[in-house]
Amino acid sequence: MSRALPRAAGGAAVLAALLGSSAALAQAGGAPAGDRGGAGDDNMSDAAQAQVSQRAEPSAQAPVDPLALSPEVRARIGTDADPRYPTPVGETRRRFLPYYEETRGDYRLRLLPPFFIEHTRGIATRGTAGISPTATAKEDTEALYGLLYYQRRSERIDADIVFPFAWHVRDRQNQVFVLGPLAHREAPGEHDNWVAPLFFEGSRKDSAYFHAPLLLTTTHWNEGGAFTLVGPFFRDRTKTDVDMGVAPLWFHGDNGSTDGNLRRYTVIPPLLYYHRDREIDSSQLTVVGPVITKSDTKRSIVDVAPIFFHIEGKPESGGVAESHTTVFPLFHYGTSPTQSLFVVPGYLRRVTPTADTMITPFFSRATTRAGRTHLIATGPVVPLVFDVRDWDIDLHAYAVAPFFYQSNSPRGHDFLTPLFGRFETYGVSRTYWAFPNLTVSTDLHGWETDLHPIVYVGRSDRSSHTVLAPFFWDFASPRGRTTIGFPFYWRFSDSTDDSVVQVAANTVYLQKRVPGGLDWQFHVAPLFSYGENPEGYFWNVLFGLAGYERAAQSAKIKAFWIPIEVGGGGATKQAAWAR
Repeated sequence: MSRALPRAAGGAAVLAALLGSSAALAQAGGAPAGDRGGAGDDNMSDAAQAQVSQRAEPSAQAPVDPLALSPEVRARIGTDADPRYPTPVGETRRRFLPYYEETRGDYRLRLLPPFFIEHTRGIATRGTAGISPTATAKEDTEALYGLLYYQRRSERIDADIVFPFAWHVRDRQNQVFVLGPLAHREAPGEHDNWVAPLFFEGSRKDSAYFHAPLLLTTTHWNEGGAFTLVGPFFRDRTKTDVDMGVAPLWFHGDNGSTDGNLRRYTVIPPLLYYHRDREIDSSQLTVVGPVITKSDTKRSIVDVAPIFFHIEGKPESGGVAESHTTVFPLFHYGTSPTQSLFVVPGYLRRVTPTADTMITPFFSRATTRAGRTHLIATGPVVPLVFDVRDWDIDLHAYAVAPFFYQSNSPRGHDFLTPLFGRFETYGVSRTYWAFPNLTVSTDLHGWETDLHPIVYVGRSDRSSHTVLAPFFWDFASPRGRTTIGFPFYWRFSDSTDDSVVQVAANTVYLQKRVPGGLDWQFHVAPLFSYGENPEGYFWNVLFGLAGYERAAQSAKIKAFWIPIEVGGGGATKQAAWAR
């Protein structure tokens, strides 16, 4: 019947379309044939021709079951249907012998505690409306016998459990068997076999595992990698990258690259041995105790730490024709196409295309910038004498330490003796120094006079400072001022909000700007306090043993440090200030 209904509906739709087109054609033809006279036959022929040439409306046959899903689509999108049975409907029937039984619709419960408990859903029952709508092809029955044996039979799940010794559970195509420490599971493309705690083995479609804890053995693998551990031996693989070893004796790794980035390493800790290969830069590194060798396409290195070091270039493969050898601390010699360096105790010589430097304990000489600067010095074993010239900036400086130093250039003039010195940059600054430690300096921003480490006086633009250590400090700037006469006088002011904090002996003065004016307080600790603000004023004796406070709309007195309200409501701000 369900399939006939859509077909009947489709036929009715086609018939209605045909009738509608016939009526339209009749209207298009005009008056009846009898009214048109002799032309009626011709008009009828035209109408029949138009009816024959009229295209029928397309129609599509409805599917037999519009809500049906293929198994592939159902597996992909899943379902949100509630798998539980709905509440049973119908009359409830009970009987009590030889056990208690209760039935209602497709539901049945049987009890004979503690020997037997059974619950069943999906029972096929018949009545005036036919088979119960919740009946299934296979009933869902759960039963417990003697509080030890549990049994279930359903379309999806079967179970036989003798608690806690034996288990057999089927969930669709997944089956589990357990008998004490033995366990077996089977599913399409999967299985597990366990003998706890001796070994555990299983496989999946693209992976598997095996564990034997008492043998210190474990292994698992899949398409992405594998790991194996047998006692001290291990092997770890991630795709083509493999690491293995026998801890703590030997370790080895190989990334298995075939695209020009092969990397390998080997470590033997007892032999202090390490070796590494890198294909991408053709480099090798080997360490055997204090011996270190390294090689790549540009250079090779051989070291015996911490005494011998040697570097050799490889110009034939893109490197530099260089050679460096060090025997620490006795000797170093190195050459390259652009420089050379030779060092022995008491002597250094370095030569480059633009510089030549020689340093000894008695005499030193250096030229840089292709001879545009020149230094000659004697010492430091003997009194140091040096002469420096820079022809590019017309600088000439010379000294006989510690007696005299002088420097002349277009920018300024400096000289220094053990008793007096003068340093000047023309048009910018000038500084005088006099023994033992007096400096006087001026520059474009101000001046400063210092007698280290006691007196510091100066000004820079709109800021000034005066220090007489350790008793007096004064720092002033457009933003505020700090003055300290240690230890009796402290004053801090901030011009941004007219705030002042001042401590002089046992007196304290506080001030800051608030809406309407200033809020200030004066305290003579511990005897008396007085203060005013735009809202009123206050006074206290002994921090509140006795006191009075007047605000714009209230008044308080203090007796034995207890505040007491004494007025309010009628006082005005002007009256408060008048008092």
